[in-house]
Amino acid sequence: MSVLGVHDAHDAGAAVVDNANVIGAVNEERFTKRKNDVGFPVNSISYLLKNSDREVSKIAIPWIGGSALFARVFPRLEVRRRLLWRKQTKKPGIARMKLTNVVFKLIQNQRPHRIWNALGVGVGGNFLRRRFRKLGINKKLEFVEHHLAHASSAYYPSGFKNALVITLDGAGDGLSGTVSIGENGELKRINEFKASASLGLLYGAATLACDLRYSEDEGKLMSLAAYSYHENITELDDFVIYDEKKKQLVSRLGTKYEMLLAERIRNSLLWKYNRETLAFAVQKHVENQVMKIVKNYIKETKIRSIAVSGGFFSNVIVNMMINELPEVKEFFVFPHMGDGGLAMGAAYYVDYQENGRFNGKQISNVYYGQEYSDAIIENSLKKNAKARKIDYEEIADIPAYTAELIADENKIVLWFQGKMEYGPRALGNRSVLARPDIQENRNEINLIIKKRPYYQPFASTILEEDAKSLLDPYPRVSRFMTMGYKVKRQKFNSLVAASHIDMTTRPQILSDENGAYRQLLLKIKKKTGYGALLNTSFNKHGMPIVMSPEDALWTLENTGAKYLAIGNFFVEKRTQ
Repeated sequence: MSVLGVHDAHDAGAAVVDNANVIGAVNEERFTKRKNDVGFPVNSISYLLKNSDREVSKIAIPWIGGSALFARVFPRLEVRRRLLWRKQTKKPGIARMKLTNVVFKLIQNQRPHRIWNALGVGVGGNFLRRRFRKLGINKKLEFVEHHLAHASSAYYPSGFKNALVITLDGAGDGLSGTVSIGENGELKRINEFKASASLGLLYGAATLACDLRYSEDEGKLMSLAAYSYHENITELDDFVIYDEKKKQLVSRLGTKYEMLLAERIRNSLLWKYNRETLAFAVQKHVENQVMKIVKNYIKETKIRSIAVSGGFFSNVIVNMMINELPEVKEFFVFPHMGDGGLAMGAAYYVDYQENGRFNGKQISNVYYGQEYSDAIIENSLKKNAKARKIDYEEIADIPAYTAELIADENKIVLWFQGKMEYGPRALGNRSVLARPDIQENRNEINLIIKKRPYYQPFASTILEEDAKSLLDPYPRVSRFMTMGYKVKRQKFNSLVAASHIDMTTRPQILSDENGAYRQLLLKIKKKTGYGALLNTSFNKHGMPIVMSPEDALWTLENTGAKYLAIGNFFVEKRTQ
């Protein structure tokens, strides 16, 4: 009997887990085309139940109170909040921000927890049951606390029998982070950090202060940090700091609302420092706090296998630093570390409680989404050929054909194959691919497809057998683009278009988990001498990663891209 996990706040989605195995997982944004979409994920649930032959025994719901409770009772509030974060609605005035901050201060730590749990399970549960009944679903709901769901998403797919499990994010169910021990399938929490002191909130507010989008553009702030000279901004200690004696994150400020905190950063810091300097200082500040937490708990628990999750751990430079620590023996970052992965974490947890099965092997891929047959793809091509102004042909060996265009002719190719990836990273099934050793490719992709800021780097895919020759240090494999690696100085030109100004790259290190993609890289290697590609997500900037053949053709038409390898077909846009 399987467990259906459903997350119904921002970046909503669903997942099905059965006896420690993921049957399927997807996020609502892929259906609605609204990035990080919010609300009850009707399409995700319907897709998973339609395409699974497993009977659902229970429904796991992550996130009990706080934002989730308000979103369930007043769903328009969560929609407005997301629009505000995306700068798609009017910015509130200072008076309104201060009033909201008062409310946030009162409820952010959700004390007493028993009241919030009662409201979340009782009131929130009633609203959820009504929505499930409209879909013809009448199963028992099991609520999983927000950070327990994050911790479960880190621990259960890690394959670590014994692990130190750390979660960090903005806030959820009154907390901004936790430290737990995973042992033989059981999770035991040994510390928790109140939501009123949050590294994730600081980073998100700094992102907002730099005129970027909260809960979406934090990666841009991290990228911008590499363009600054070193600067220590001591005022950041007031925002949040890890107190090693108290073993707590501590904040000296009374500002808890992200919009008001961003105004404070803008007014008190950005008038003295430029954006790059602020980005650098914030990045270094959070790095220092996280290193203290990780080192202290390794020393205390003597556990050297580390598993992490929560939106904060989308920071690949922080992850790189943990990965390089000599104290760390094994390290796993859950690929969908933000709230979009909560559905799977909750499903993992309830599945273990139900079935008691712990999978001792780490997941090797996250190809959990939709797949389209060549017949469906060909039908879509036929329907769209005239309107989209495309030509297409069936190719006997699509990896070889694509490799020739990329390696020999330096073409940029949209690549659509197999099952869609789960999470925010394209891992070789919904990707934009190019040679990584030609600097102009980075600029061209930004100009014709992404239209992103100059300071955002692209990621790479590297064959596992070639990783050691390109990266140093290389402590262990990372399959999911979840951590940075330093590129060897003498090899930097080989990855120049897929690296950052600080000589780091965010690689997907590929073994044999994706046959067609591996064949492509092997053929690239024959032509260039090493198996590596620039790999970025197949989407127009600001849109979700493409899901269907129709999405792929729309993106081809509405960007400057010219070539698309989709299934066994190669598509070329006609010259305008």
